[in-house]
Amino acid sequence: MIKYLIAALVCILPLSLFASDKDLYDFLWLDQDKKVFVLQNKLVEKKHKFYADVGYTNSLTGEFQNTSGFKLYTGYYFTEELGLELVYGQYSNSNNNAYENVRLGNGKEPFIRRPLSMTSVFVNWAPFYGKINTFNKIFYFDFIMGLGTGIYQTESNLKDVINSEVRSRYQKESYTPLHLRAEFKFHANKRINIGAEVMSTFINAESPKSSPNKKLKQFNEFSIKLGVSF
Repeated sequence: MIKYLIAALVCILPLSLFASDKDLYDFLWLDQDKKVFVLQNKLVEKKHKFYADVGYTNSLTGEFQNTSGFKLYTGYYFTEELGLELVYGQYSNSNNNAYENVRLGNGKEPFIRRPLSMTSVFVNWAPFYGKINTFNKIFYFDFIMGLGTGIYQTESNLKDVINSEVRSRYQKESYTPLHLRAEFKFHANKRINIGAEVMSTFINAESPKSSPNKKLKQFNEFSIKLGVSF
């Protein structure tokens, strides 16, 4: 999933880096003293605007767990392109069929690290906006990328799963993560929007194979969002 996201960003960014509504375009076939400005009608302006979103999220990573949750977002845009956002997320986890198969197959519990909550701050960059024309309606959307960090709470059975004679108990862990996210936000009108987001979270953590050394671990998730702008 992540490799497809990166490929999409590579294709999109060269087209969008200079896509501001105030950009100046030079056309070589015009006289050199002539300048052309490209203007677009923008339904929703983000500059100096607050917003709040609520979202449902689902994990794309958990090998032995079904993980889902909710998120609350609030943010402010200083310019049309740059904004600051606070995110709180809460997760719930349950064992899936892969977990049950491992337990039945060898009587041992697999190593599991699962998310519990996140409290993070993001710097958001909205490099371009666009619109989709239909027969009787125009849909406007923003493409947004974010970079964030904060507190990422997990729990794992790391200490007990190493000892096969002890039944696993989960212990809470806390990390300072790196979040990378990409989002399409469609505007139903000037206040209401619907979003779809992919986020990757990176932490340095131990595993049974690397302990006591830490290695980079990645958690991926997909969220759908409903929001309002002020």
